[in-house]
Amino acid sequence: MNDLDPILDNVRLALASGADPAMLLTVALASMSPESIEEAFDQLYAKKAAICELVNAGPGDQARRPAVLEPDLSLEPELGRMRPDLGDHEIRGRLLFRDLLGRTSFFQLAAFAIGGVSVTGDQAAYIEHCGVVTQLLDPKIWGLAVARRVGARSTDLAHALIAGLACLCTPRMTGQPVGAFMRFLDDTERRMKSGTTLDEWLDDILARGERIPGIGRPVAGPDERVPEIKKLAGRYDLASGRSWRLALAIDVYFRARGKPGINSAGLHGALMRDFGFSPSAASALSMIYFVLPVLANAVYLENGPPSAENVSAIQNDV
Repeated sequence: MNDLDPILDNVRLALASGADPAMLLTVALASMSPESIEEAFDQLYAKKAAICELVNAGPGDQARRPAVLEPDLSLEPELGRMRPDLGDHEIRGRLLFRDLLGRTSFFQLAAFAIGGVSVTGDQAAYIEHCGVVTQLLDPKIWGLAVARRVGARSTDLAHALIAGLACLCTPRMTGQPVGAFMRFLDDTERRMKSGTTLDEWLDDILARGERIPGIGRPVAGPDERVPEIKKLAGRYDLASGRSWRLALAIDVYFRARGKPGINSAGLHGALMRDFGFSPSAASALSMIYFVLPVLANAVYLENGPPSAENVSAIQNDV
């Protein structure tokens, strides 16, 4: 494994999976993680000959064997395993069919797989309903405009999915601000434990002109999802945790000064922190929500608009 080039091996695995040229280059660029557009082109060009050689040669025996990870990327116990000896699949030491199927909801399984957190039924119900709250499908949203455009011009849904998520899953949008606000709560609690008051801490941040992820909504204005998340938290008796109370105190601080208050990502992050998720796991779980609007926009032109009856009903409700 010492001579393994992880970039080329990722391309080889993508090739064995049947990825087309656009997706092969996407995998290569994601594996490189360039820090600038110039670096992206330089690194891609440096690998051009090797990538072309791989593609021309085909996947070879990789198409008949499993992937092999570097030792530092392999853990015991492993996250998941296929268990042909049992006719089952293992996830974090549990058997999927024997232990989880029929006993666990999709989001309970997602929470367990992604974060190692066993959420309660009420917590899972909140996560489920929050997914409904976040379904903004308007194609004027940047990432959804990209998904609509790519979906209209490509026969491969992967193109629209990856393009749309590339725009949505950023530090400024969707899942990443959830984890970023949780980290901000970590920093806030550390400051308060050291003797700084909440107002002093936030005054200092305002004075420095720093933007807090999870606070405000620069383009669309006040976040209409916040009242709905508060209702959900109340319905499932989740509105009493330490992170939730701190988040509301931060919201009060900013609103009292005429500033934008907490947005849905911040409020959701507070709840996920109270549930026991790490920031990265909460962001990852939240990103599941945004696959739906991307794919819905990608295929909308093919499937057509709703019936006239449905449109009329919506207009009458308004």
